[in-house]
Amino acid sequence: MRSIVHPHWTGLLLLALLPGTILAQSEGSDLYGSVPSFTLKERNGQEVRLEDLRGKVWIASFVLIRCPDGKCPQVTRTVQRLQQELASRKDVRFVTFTVDPERDTPEELQTYAEAHQADPERWLFLTGSEETIEEFGKAFAFRSGKEKKGELPHTQRLYVIDRQGNIRGAYQGIRRMTGDTALDEEWFEQDLRKLKKQVDRLLAPELPAWMPSDFPAFNASLNALASVLLLLGYIAIRLRLVRLHISCMVTTIFVSALFLASYLFYHIVVKQGQPTRFSEQWPQAPEWVGYLYLAILGSHTLLAIPVTPLALYVAYLGLRDRLQKHVWLARWVFPVWLYVSVTGVVVYWMLYRLYPTA
Repeated sequence: MRSIVHPHWTGLLLLALLPGTILAQSEGSDLYGSVPSFTLKERNGQEVRLEDLRGKVWIASFVLIRCPDGKCPQVTRTVQRLQQELASRKDVRFVTFTVDPERDTPEELQTYAEAHQADPERWLFLTGSEETIEEFGKAFAFRSGKEKKGELPHTQRLYVIDRQGNIRGAYQGIRRMTGDTALDEEWFEQDLRKLKKQVDRLLAPELPAWMPSDFPAFNASLNALASVLLLLGYIAIRLRLVRLHISCMVTTIFVSALFLASYLFYHIVVKQGQPTRFSEQWPQAPEWVGYLYLAILGSHTLLAIPVTPLALYVAYLGLRDRLQKHVWLARWVFPVWLYVSVTGVVVYWMLYRLYPTA
């Protein structure tokens, strides 16, 4: 029987019906106000202006060296940890403001910074007039003047600021003390994950409106659609519906090619080569779950490499009416192709949806 080259409209309609249950909207990016313009002194004596941080994503913290409740050193240790974990993000800066500018001199800030291994190229410690610091407290909504003599209200929150100087989120810089150590640790780690995700979103290049807002969900939807099309194509050929079979398989090749292009664009351009690690996404996951994820991801990746050229070759054989060889090879390629498509969805689910984030 002669092959049909042009895909049936059924395949094109299936392509348009991406699985809506998998697609998800990206997390919100509400603004919390803007950082007021400032000129402050760094620990090395140099002046730093808001304009010097334009084009960078930065994390702000507020401390005083003589912290009465001992929470400021905890906040600073959290920033020290983030300095290490975000070391590969070259456009990220950390800015610590003292809320006690009368006593926290640049020399003391220098000693404090060195004690926390602060990289002077990426982590700034700023001081200035009391009026300027007061304005910062109001802008970041944690201070409205001294309520009592000698009292210095401050915050244990970390603030993420975008490239334009807008405050985009506030996150806890210390563990809360509820008495449940495990719960406090889980809550703290979850908030830090959210902070790092926000940083990565702000570092990502601005994309056209027609591009997906959530690339991982979009890519998982393409894998899910490919799985459905493969199964439909298999059922169609078993029922001798050759035209429908060809439509499904040719459309699956197109969907898989779109997935590959989208996947590479997301990791090279949007993520700028930064990997998304399971251990960072879900530090609370049991160790065996991490190993299971790596096993699924490894098999998915290894099989995806040969299945792409093999699928194209099988399609070529079918379209050229070399059906005996086409059928023989398809029996081997089909289950591998289906496994790669299905595990693509499983990898997405494990990496982004396995545990609740609320």
